[in-house]
Amino acid sequence: MENKNVNIYRRLLKYPPFAVSRGKGGGSMIIKHKLKNGKEIIATAPEYVTVEDAEKLYALCYIAQNKKSYSIISTEKFGKMAEITVFVWDIRKLTNCHSDSFINQALNRIALIKIQYNFAKKSSTTHIIYTANFDEDTGEINVLMDLNMFKNFAEKSLTINIEKYALLRPVAKNLYGFIATNSSNIFKENTLIERSVIQAKRKNKAQDILGKAITELKNNNIIKNFKIEKKDGQRFIKIERQS
Repeated sequence: MENKNVNIYRRLLKYPPFAVSRGKGGGSMIIKHKLKNGKEIIATAPEYVTVEDAEKLYALCYIAQNKKSYSIISTEKFGKMAEITVFVWDIRKLTNCHSDSFINQALNRIALIKIQYNFAKKSSTTHIIYTANFDEDTGEINVLMDLNMFKNFAEKSLTINIEKYALLRPVAKNLYGFIATNSSNIFKENTLIERSVIQAKRKNKAQDILGKAITELKNNNIIKNFKIEKKDGQRFIKIERQS
């Protein structure tokens, strides 16, 4: 497999604002990640936005980063933005998605996400992207991304392989992203369940889903091996990384 690495803003990987499934009947999406000292990151959207939608965003960023298909523009509504223009068939190749309509819808769903950072007494809200427009005649997708967010993809980024990412099922996608944000080899099982956005109500069910996702990373040569360890009444996952 050809190496196809993409730089992704590390906070999107460490605290993924993407659900695993759409949810029955649609509806709004709220995902919370609790940090230390009462801090938290909350992602909200009027429509469920999944990690498979995120895959289309990461493919878009891979193309923009490698083909330099972006420019900095000033807009009356949003101020300075990064304008990214790519061809839909390039996203198709990277994600094995053959529906131009679904790719366009995925990016428009991501534009609905609001991410709120609640740090102590400070609170701020941002978007990943603001608009996504698809021209069926030319095959071009035009996206406006917040300029600070765009810079973060390069300056505060971590690298994942977009083709390996595309092969994974949803929970394993989030898990791959989170593991990529950490140099540690030992993780609390509860942390991995939260960051993978596993929303099973029963503990044993969540553990089973996580185990299958970690096995999937192993089978796709993203990690070498893993084992479960117990200490002080808590379960930990020890990851053996690829050399």
